[in-house]
Amino acid sequence: MKRRTVLQGSVAGAVVAATFVAGSNQAHAAAPTGVDARTGVTPTGPDAVRVVNGPAGQIARVPADLGAELTVGPGGARSRVALMYDDRLYTMASRPVLVRGRQLIPLAARSVGRGTVHGRMVEFELPDLAPGTYALHAGGPTPTRFPLDLVADPLPTEVKVSDSTGVLTAQVLSERSSPQGLPWGAQVGTGWHQATWGDGYYAWYPSLVTIRSVGPGVVPAESRVRLTLDQRIFEAAQIMSARGSGGERIGGVARRGTIADRVTATWTLHAAVAAGRRITLTCVPRLHALRGPLEYVEPPLVEFLPPKHASAPQRATGEETQTRADDVYSAATRALFAPS
Repeated sequence: MKRRTVLQGSVAGAVVAATFVAGSNQAHAAAPTGVDARTGVTPTGPDAVRVVNGPAGQIARVPADLGAELTVGPGGARSRVALMYDDRLYTMASRPVLVRGRQLIPLAARSVGRGTVHGRMVEFELPDLAPGTYALHAGGPTPTRFPLDLVADPLPTEVKVSDSTGVLTAQVLSERSSPQGLPWGAQVGTGWHQATWGDGYYAWYPSLVTIRSVGPGVVPAESRVRLTLDQRIFEAAQIMSARGSGGERIGGVARRGTIADRVTATWTLHAAVAAGRRITLTCVPRLHALRGPLEYVEPPLVEFLPPKHASAPQRATGEETQTRADDVYSAATRALFAPS
C-alpha cells in the first residue's frame, strides 16, 4: 500500500480539510489521522473574506489573502500545492513561505497561466514535512481602488493538492452571491469661502458643495450631506438651495443643528440621483461678532452620508468627505497660512 497523506488547505482562514490515498478519487469526510480515510475534502468556510463587486451588480466573496493552511499527517509524503487565482484580486509575494510557529520554510514558486487574461496558477513543491499544521503565505490582495474597484466576473480562487499520480483534491475557496443591485458611489466637491473678522483673521467654510453620482447605480434617496463648522466662529449655517446639472431645483430637506461645540447644516435627498448627474448645494453661515485671535479653531468638514439601509453596495470613491486646516485665527497660524 502506498503512503497516506493528510492535507488540510485553506485560504485566509478558510479551512479545507482533505485526506488522501494516492490513486483514489472517491471522497467523504476526512479522518483526523488519515490512517484509513479515503480521498476527500471538507470545507468549513473562510474566517476572513472580502467582498468584490462587479459592474453589473455581481458579488463575489473571496479569501482576504492568497495562501493555505496545510495539516500534514503521519507519513506525510512530498506533495505539490497549487493555488489558482485572479490577478485582479491577488498579487504574489516575492518570497512565499511555510510557517509553523517560529519556523519559516522558504518555498520555490512556479507560476503558470490558466488560459485566460487574468487567470494565474502558482505551484509549490513541498519538502518532507514533520506532522503538524503549516501556514502557506503566498500573496496578498491586489489594491482595487476607485475607479478600478469593480471587477467583472472574477475567476474563482482554488487550491489543489497533487502528487506523482495526479491531482488528489481540488477545492474552490470563493463563492458568488446573487446581485444586490448596481453598485453606486458619490464624490463630494467643495467651493471654499472665507469668513473674516478682526485684523486679517479668517476661517474657511463651504459656500458651495457638489455631489456627483459616479454610478453605475443611482445615489439612493435619503442620502445626506452634512456640513460641520466651529461654533466659536459660526452661530449657525443653512443649506439655502439645491440645483441639478441643468440648473433645475432638486427636492430635499434642509436642517440645522449642533454637535458638541460645532454647528451643522444637513441636507437630505428626496429622490435618487442617476449616474453622471451632479447636485450643487449653496450654504450661508451666520457669524459671531469676533474681534481678536482665537486659541484654536475646529477645521470645517463636509460629509456625504449614505442611508442606513441602502439596498445596493456603495463604492468607496475616497471623496466622500472634504476638509481643510489652513484657517488664520492667531499669530502662529498667520505666520503659517496667511498670504505674504
